[in-house]
Amino acid sequence: MQDYFTENPTYPPHLFRRRYRMRRFLFVKIVQACEENCRYFTQRRNVVGLKGFSAYQKISAALRVIAYGV
Repeated sequence: MQDYFTENPTYPPHLFRRRYRMRRFLFVKIVQACEENCRYFTQRRNVVGLKGFSAYQKISAALRVIAYGV
């Protein structure tokens, strides 16, 4: 999260674009749309009370699966 999605990210925008093949605002827009339309992409707590993966992590994993056909 700190590397790409904070107010002052660790890496510059051109490295985000190289990694995700899209601009950051488009990725954030996709995350917001997925959170609004599908409960799976929201961050929830598990039975023990620990937070699960964030929407950004879930979307990143989903895009990786689509891109590489895993």
